[in-house]
Amino acid sequence: MVRLEGVSRQWPEFAIKNVTLAVEEGEYLVVVGPTGAGKTLLLELLLGVHRPDAGQLYLAGKDVTNEPPEKRGIGMVYQDYLLFPHLNVEQNLAFGLRYGQVPANQQPTKVYDTAKLLAIDHLLHRFPYTLSGGERQRVAIGRALVTEPRVLLLDEPLSALDRATAGRLRTELKSLQRTKNLTTIHVTHDLLEARLTGNRIALINAGELNAVGTAEDLFRRPPTLFAANFVGAVNLLKATFEKSEGVERFVAGPIVATCSVCPSPGHCQHYIMVLPDEVAILPANATGPNLIPGEVSALIDEGNYVSVLLRVTGIAEPITVHLTRQAVRSHGLGVGALVTADVRNALHVLRG
Repeated sequence: MVRLEGVSRQWPEFAIKNVTLAVEEGEYLVVVGPTGAGKTLLLELLLGVHRPDAGQLYLAGKDVTNEPPEKRGIGMVYQDYLLFPHLNVEQNLAFGLRYGQVPANQQPTKVYDTAKLLAIDHLLHRFPYTLSGGERQRVAIGRALVTEPRVLLLDEPLSALDRATAGRLRTELKSLQRTKNLTTIHVTHDLLEARLTGNRIALINAGELNAVGTAEDLFRRPPTLFAANFVGAVNLLKATFEKSEGVERFVAGPIVATCSVCPSPGHCQHYIMVLPDEVAILPANATGPNLIPGEVSALIDEGNYVSVLLRVTGIAEPITVHLTRQAVRSHGLGVGALVTADVRNALHVLRG
């Protein structure tokens, strides 16, 4: 449905750099990234507020790179709502219809149906200043939906709401997207929101597309060091590349992993990521490949689990292992305890 091919745009302080990305019809894609990464600017390029310096934008197979916003059939909801304070809810919803193809005698029905869909039909005669944050956001979404866009763009739609209201509206947005099979691109800085909302997540850094994949891909198998750090991954160990008798492997101290994430693995820096909840704890006398002897240096109560820090010979920083309280008790773990960490099923290799 939406396709960007090599799209670039340079501003004095920001840039979008050679972004290629496809969004399927009916998909809910979430775009994340740090402040200043270019997330909103990417949406505005799709909307047509800005034109790219290079590359093409396609909508349903049609090149819309040079078409104005009103010709694209795209609706956008900004973070700060941008409701007209002098117009009531009904008039705000109807505003976009005055420039569309809906006959004047059908517009009231269209407005009412949209308001009912978003459960704001009882607010039609209220003004924005009398509404709660969640109600104002529903009005902003309704104003975009009333024109029946082919694509809906959401710029931080939940960031100004309290947690309970944001949770309800997040569920409603997903339900709305499924009901209408509406292609949706949702920008957020909230990783939990991204994880709970999107089918796929696109990560942008400094205007470049750094990673695209499911939440499982991004959080448990991040392709790059930046992606791993962005999602708060732990146990990121700089690795060296070795090749012996045709076998390629990456080594970080006593840990050895195999991977083929780079066509020329010896020419780019790699890291071994040890997933903390996939590490098994064995008795201190266990031996074998990737069975790593260690000493418990700290136990940290994280609420739902305990972080066990293991000091390992050959690795500068302690390895973090996530265990249940029951597992901590059953292994008799305490500071100074000697154990073996089984990392065989906990390794992931990523690019620097």
